[in-house]
Amino acid sequence: MSRFRSRAATAHDLPTLARWLGREVTTGQNPDECLWVAQASDPAQPLRAMLRLRRAIGLDLPRVSYHVGCVVHAAPTLKLFHRQRTLLMGNDHTGASELCDIAWEQAEVPLAEQSAALHCLVQAALQQLRLHRATYAARLIVELPGQRHSDGQSPFWQGLGRHFYGGDPAAAALAHGPQWRSHVAALLPRQTLVSSFLSPAAQAAIAQVAPWALPLREVLEDAGLRYSHHVNVEDGGPVLEAATDDLVARA
Repeated sequence: MSRFRSRAATAHDLPTLARWLGREVTTGQNPDECLWVAQASDPAQPLRAMLRLRRAIGLDLPRVSYHVGCVVHAAPTLKLFHRQRTLLMGNDHTGASELCDIAWEQAEVPLAEQSAALHCLVQAALQQLRLHRATYAARLIVELPGQRHSDGQSPFWQGLGRHFYGGDPAAAALAHGPQWRSHVAALLPRQTLVSSFLSPAAQAAIAQVAPWALPLREVLEDAGLRYSHHVNVEDGGPVLEAATDDLVARA
């Protein structure tokens, strides 16, 4: 028997969930969302993780991300062949279903226990997709957190975003929630960017996962999600994606 069970979040859980996410959490108000928590089989034990499943994103407020591509500059007569990464902002995930608000207790919790709690919630989401397949999109995505310095600063944002928005991303996120990135997108360049113009630290952060989130990436990849060559505009964290039918078939 699993050490954890999933259940719908209740009002009693909200203080813990708000502490994990660093912002207010609501539940039971949006019929297009499901919010679950993972709890040890012993109900006396504290919550271990949370996860939200959304039916469709970007239909009311555009969801932005950078597509990570490639451009080749070649001059055969000079024996030059340069391949470089590019970033192009767009709304490629409009209408996709999403796993989001994934957070979990990490302090003094063994990695194996963290992974077990996350696995429990991902399986609950896949079960929901299986039982109500017609109400969810053809694709499922997950944005993973990117790398940050010990002071919370994102090297990717410092190398790119701050040149177009001088405000504090943390303050903007606190004021507007995760949707702040959709608002700031109006200030960011929509032309193709060659990544070599960014600082070395910003380039190195593209599509890299924060070390503390590696257990989550492993659980999601075990379920069948893969890097989609997209990253979020704030910290360059990778977006994982899979065809919903493939995930349901694997589960």
